[in-house]
Amino acid sequence: MEQEISWDTMPGPAILRTPDGEVRAGLVTLHGARDGRARQPLFDQISDSLAPLGVAVLSYERRATDAGDTPLDVQAADALLAVRALKARLRRPAGIFGFSQGAWAATIAAADAASDFLIILGCSAVSPAEQMRFYTDELLRRRGFSEHDRARNRNLRLQLEDYRRTTPDDRTRREKLGNELKQASTEPWFPFAYLPPALPAEGAGWPDMDFDPKPSFEKVRVPVLAAWGSDEECVPRPESRDAWQAAGADVTLVDLPGCGHWPVPGSSAPGYSGWDDDELAPEFTTALRDWLSDWLAGRSVRR
Repeated sequence: MEQEISWDTMPGPAILRTPDGEVRAGLVTLHGARDGRARQPLFDQISDSLAPLGVAVLSYERRATDAGDTPLDVQAADALLAVRALKARLRRPAGIFGFSQGAWAATIAAADAASDFLIILGCSAVSPAEQMRFYTDELLRRRGFSEHDRARNRNLRLQLEDYRRTTPDDRTRREKLGNELKQASTEPWFPFAYLPPALPAEGAGWPDMDFDPKPSFEKVRVPVLAAWGSDEECVPRPESRDAWQAAGADVTLVDLPGCGHWPVPGSSAPGYSGWDDDELAPEFTTALRDWLSDWLAGRSVRR
């Protein structure tokens, strides 16, 4: 069953999906960067997978801001408001799910006692700036571009990051970077580099670009399920797994065979576009169900 719900200072329209039988727990879902909708296939399929366990799923429109990307601390604060609203409504425990960018925000929020568990998919242990360096380099590598092209991408990204941090006073330096971006925008590799074709306006920063997620990992004291595609192209999987293992959290690590950043086999292939159409990998939905079943069983025993 679906219904719209609201709470004080909610970020946008919200959908609560509840199972037909007894509700045993709730889950608040946080978005990846590319899709801030309340209704999207990832959330719909997660809800369908967890309904037999008695898990209700709440999703909502990500808060819009004038700055473009919604700051991670704002996303985390909204998640906690949603968790508290869901727990008050259900009178049941509730946790947070976060995918990609949402995994950073979910981890920040999960340090609060309001959240009872944390599930993350494609969580990066490096900063957003470092993650985009990794991602765009990997996109170019997988499409067969030369080391020279990849080096140009890395160099331009580093210069642009520095510009966003400081907006250089040196006009000549600004013009040089603007000209380099304009020239690079005509190259075959440029459409896959997520770089702007012109220099952003002065003061157009990226507040979270240097956010270090590792300290937030260490603050999480609730059980965690962390999953990555084994062929992850968007975040550095080995480094991220290692960071979670070292964080001191009660974490279960899962690798999804054949999956890229999106939990579908083959999603790491260049040009993949099945986000709205493909069914999630059974390894992912099975891991969700098995882990939450164990968590619910353990909670019943502790009672």
